[in-house]
Amino acid sequence: MKTQNIFSPSSYKLFGYSFLILFFELALIRFIPSNVRITAYFINLVLVAAFLGMGIGIMRANREKNLTQFFPPLLLLLVGICVYFSNIIVTAPRLGEAMFVIYADISPHTREWGMVPVVSIFFTFSALPFIALGYAMGREFKKFPALHAYAINTAGSLAGLLVFSLLSYFSTPPIIWFSLGGLLYLFLTGKQQSLVVSTICLGLIFFLVQNLYQKDHEIWSPYYKINQYSESNLTTINVNGSLHQYMINFSPSPNIKNPFANDVKQQYQLPYRFAKSWEDVLILGSGSGNDVHLVLDQGAQNVDAVEIDRAIWKIGKDSNYQKPYDDPRVQIHIDDARAFLKKTKNKYDVIILATLDSQTLLSGMSSIRLDNYIYTLESFRSIKEHLKPEGVLILYHMSANTAIPFKLAKTLMDVFGVHPLMHFEKEHRLFNMTFVAGSKEEGINDFGFLFKELINEERAITDSIKIPTDDWPYLYLDQPGIPKHYLQAGGIIFLISIISIVCSSGRKNLKNPDWTLFLLGASFLLLETKSVTEMSLLFGSTWQVNILVFAAILMLIFIANLFILRKGPFDKTRLFVGLFITIGISYAIPTQSLLALPLVGQWIAGALVTAVPLFFAGMLFSQIFQNRQEPTTSLGYNLMGAICGGLLEYSSMALGTKNLYLLALVLYILAFLIHGREKENG
Repeated sequence: MKTQNIFSPSSYKLFGYSFLILFFELALIRFIPSNVRITAYFINLVLVAAFLGMGIGIMRANREKNLTQFFPPLLLLLVGICVYFSNIIVTAPRLGEAMFVIYADISPHTREWGMVPVVSIFFTFSALPFIALGYAMGREFKKFPALHAYAINTAGSLAGLLVFSLLSYFSTPPIIWFSLGGLLYLFLTGKQQSLVVSTICLGLIFFLVQNLYQKDHEIWSPYYKINQYSESNLTTINVNGSLHQYMINFSPSPNIKNPFANDVKQQYQLPYRFAKSWEDVLILGSGSGNDVHLVLDQGAQNVDAVEIDRAIWKIGKDSNYQKPYDDPRVQIHIDDARAFLKKTKNKYDVIILATLDSQTLLSGMSSIRLDNYIYTLESFRSIKEHLKPEGVLILYHMSANTAIPFKLAKTLMDVFGVHPLMHFEKEHRLFNMTFVAGSKEEGINDFGFLFKELINEERAITDSIKIPTDDWPYLYLDQPGIPKHYLQAGGIIFLISIISIVCSSGRKNLKNPDWTLFLLGASFLLLETKSVTEMSLLFGSTWQVNILVFAAILMLIFIANLFILRKGPFDKTRLFVGLFITIGISYAIPTQSLLALPLVGQWIAGALVTAVPLFFAGMLFSQIFQNRQEPTTSLGYNLMGAICGGLLEYSSMALGTKNLYLLALVLYILAFLIHGREKENG
């Protein structure tokens, strides 16, 4: 059975199906949250669902029933459900423990659904297409020795990641993703599926996806779907179906009255009185250019404008009514705010945080929001270091959660040593709170300390308020803990996974579970998640850093696999011990300490801190996996473990992100103990 040549047709099919799995995983991670907004708060939902589907499909690879042919109908079903829920009001919990955005673009005749049922539905139906692809991959996987198959599988996954990243770079819409994936599927399956049924299903998928695509004013950046709607003096910019920002004409013709623009301009300029100078200005989150125009109008001489999304900046450059990005005084930087602060040595008279709120999440591997690391204690310390002696920080924010102003005020007070000035706007337009930190002036008239009407016994600023840090960057949580809706959805996802595994695995697989591979899967995903967040903190939450980290992880797995093939076997106990030590070192080294190094040193040290444990973990998996009698079943259990790792990731809301290392260490120790018993019994 396992005599296929590495360059045989089976190797190309294994490579192709591995490519398709990761390609469609990334495509659906982008596609589903952009159309069904509530799923964005469970961004690893598709990732975990893909693990479940792949695991079931691989475990059933020994069955005669060909599941590969069901991929087009199952994908059609998922896309159809996505289209249906794109016009449904999903009621988000309004609890004190978390804050969710308000939805836009909703039909007035739709019915309402709760968050947990919708998340459960999407988890279930997102898993189904991957059962078919997992089955197809598993059938080809069995034709090779375990490590040879795993090397081809990893290479195919890496190719899928790189190709999808290239499509994201060119801002291609979903119709291109589904078309490319569908054509590759037809090429790989050939006569194994009904050409008529597959063609009809794929054609309907293309129709539905294209029907969602609003050609005249829709752009797909690497971060989200952007919709742009222009009126005479106002342009609305939505991301993933929610309002992100307005682009305003602050200078209409004299005969045109624009009270909205006047009110917004007045709110923007209210804190400007506290700035002593406007020679050097930094705007973090410059967006489409409102803040840039207003500081230029104020007399700013040198403006560094930082915007993470090139597509939104391009909208501002091309369409902003005042054309602020064309002004020679403005330097644009397409970068993450924290990353820019690390790179620049400039000092500023004014630093503006321009309603930074990304409306999306870091990645399919993490529950950290893109903007979260800008509101941490360490971030504000970095901002303070970039202020001149008389410089001020101006922070605009919009939130209906009454805990947010207290958390921001306490953080700023801890950093600057004095209570920040604050203005709260009841009749708000683009933001409802404005902070000024660094000013030595007392509050005046409409600008002062926290308004009395906001202060009550329950919300008083005390040491009990948990402020965000780089280890716990959750501005939108009141206290460390996992919100109830995450626990409810996670419990249902876990239950669905268990029932699916029991029903699909067969008695033989259930009687001989591979707990070692299961635990290795769970712990590796936690290591991977922590690596992504660690590198994002070091080098920014940009999509390029994200892709680079994921590609590096796949390369480490591939190299570790080849290392075992060429140089192994090694003593597994020593590999476990090496893994334990490197995880301990990674946990003990504060990420903040790496920020003090030069940029090259940060890359080297950051790579060592994150990569060495992953390399040991990769070698350990490859060596144990190499000796499995039923490698496809063991790989299935490994993927099931990854489901648990994906759910355990949410524990960072309670424990902090650094403790993911300790959680992974505990799971690896359990794997070590169970593997030791396997050797004794073997």
